[in-house]
Amino acid sequence: MSESENIIDILHEKILLSDFIGKKVQLVKKGNEFIGLCPFHNEKTPSFTVSDDKGFYHCFGCLAHGDIISFVMQKDSIEFKDALKILSNEAGINLYDYGNYEKKN
Repeated sequence: MSESENIIDILHEKILLSDFIGKKVQLVKKGNEFIGLCPFHNEKTPSFTVSDDKGFYHCFGCLAHGDIISFVMQKDSIEFKDALKILSNEAGINLYDYGNYEKKN
């Protein structure tokens, strides 16, 4: 298990941002970052960047910005808790082992 017990920290550690976003957006490596067409607005010239080192994505066109959790929330139009469920499945961890998450009957 990770040193952290915080589910958000664990998700950031276990899931590489560019790998996850790269499943939904075609990314091209440029230096230490990745660029591609923004999934949040229509564009013909790539303005969407992903930085694994910094842990965030940023679009210079529509100004969308955030981490892996906000990407899932914005892309899928879902709530924070639902994004955590999706990402915990992606990371292969049981979300209910952390914090106040209880299984609903």
